[in-house]
Amino acid sequence: MSIVRCACPKIDPKEWDSKEFDWENKTFFFLPIFNILNRPQNLEEKVRQLKKAVTALNYEFIDVRVMLTEWAAFKGRLLTQIKNPEIYDANIHVFDMGKIYTSVYQGPQKGIKQAVTDFQSQMLLEKNIPAQNTFVWYAHCSACAKAKNHLSVIFLKT
Repeated sequence: MSIVRCACPKIDPKEWDSKEFDWENKTFFFLPIFNILNRPQNLEEKVRQLKKAVTALNYEFIDVRVMLTEWAAFKGRLLTQIKNPEIYDANIHVFDMGKIYTSVYQGPQKGIKQAVTDFQSQMLLEKNIPAQNTFVWYAHCSACAKAKNHLSVIFLKT
């Protein structure tokens, strides 16, 4: 088996699995992304476009590795956290109150949909709060997807 080289982030699943974050007043820059049944289309190209747009606007990345895709059937957003630029921009979203819960998924690509559904159900049972938004960080590209076993992090905002 040959080793695939790419620019994807190297993450430790233990750092992200079963964690809770407070995203109140966290600022994200986003671009719209087209999904087909919750699968983002042309994700790698959209990530390049998002990075280019953030750089061109002189916004500052908080963690350039983390690129979240909104879990949506057809139209979603690709988001990355930035420092609050304190100016109005239609492509900026500031999260309001609520917690973020994460779960790591590794397995066949076709299993991500079930993993998201299972995590949403688990949080509803454990916390008794339905998910308001769901985001997925695909921490792999097409070149390393199989080698990384389709490593993804699921984010639920309650």
